[in-house]
Amino acid sequence: MPVPHFPAGTKGELLLLMKRRGEVSLDDAQAATGLTRPTLRQHLGGLERDGLVVRSTQRQPRGRPSLRYALDPSAETLFPSRDGLLLGRLLDYLLDRGEDDMVRDFFERYWDERLRDVQARLRQVPAGDDAGRLAALGDVLREQGFMPEIRRNGSVTIRECNCPFPEAVKRTRLPCRLEAAFYERLFDDPIERVTYIPDGFAACTYEFAEPPEA
Repeated sequence: MPVPHFPAGTKGELLLLMKRRGEVSLDDAQAATGLTRPTLRQHLGGLERDGLVVRSTQRQPRGRPSLRYALDPSAETLFPSRDGLLLGRLLDYLLDRGEDDMVRDFFERYWDERLRDVQARLRQVPAGDDAGRLAALGDVLREQGFMPEIRRNGSVTIRECNCPFPEAVKRTRLPCRLEAAFYERLFDDPIERVTYIPDGFAACTYEFAEPPEA
């Protein structure tokens, strides 16, 4: 999956409008852009298909319900954020004060929540559907910003093309160790980490014998 880029032109203008206002109607978009409603529907439909915009309806005192458009949570990654730097400074603060146990507890809870989330998704997949289980795992990893590529050819290969918390990894490799433990718990099988971003590779890659069970 390619790294998302902020759309140019009208699509980008519509995303900025939704970011500022929370949600917009076609009338709002028309007033802001001067474009026709059919043209706006085409652009908004494209953003919806890209997973950047969600559509809802709002009842009106008269007439038909009004369509409303808002940013999907995944679109927030398109906008500038300093959360990573702030997390890094927070970790520096805690580690400098000897709060290593608190840092460990935080990351252990994070991976426990990821494990429960994936297991809940897997329980929704019919028994024996290996492809469906891997797709469910990929959905969770994608939502959390890991940009996964998952292949099955005898064994299972998971390639994470993005690290969503690089500032944390710069300060402690605890997230990496807990991620390896997360996969071992999920697959109930030893893992092999073939490539590792902090070692200069483009992705963190894991190999397993079988897809995870529900």
